[in-house]
Amino acid sequence: MDEIVKKLHDAPAAVPAGGGAPGTLELVIRVDAGSEGGQKKRAEVWGETPTGAVRNSRWEMHCDEGSAIGGEDEAPPPLAYFSAGLAF
Repeated sequence: MDEIVKKLHDAPAAVPAGGGAPGTLELVIRVDAGSEGGQKKRAEVWGETPTGAVRNSRWEMHCDEGSAIGGEDEAPPPLAYFSAGLAF
């Protein structure tokens, strides 16, 4: 695993209007995730407008479990990402 979290694409310089009611913002979060064998997983995450235009940078993230439950402990476990997201 080269990097646990890395940016794949920068956010666009200008984002098209979301098309919602004035003064509102609707954001769609897309995730493409899959197994990499054992307990390892990889996901790409990005944001879009409701019309499908890219709004945010695209990120790649890896997770793994600790050796006590069959992982190789090469990246944070999934629950660590979830917990950090709640704290942010």
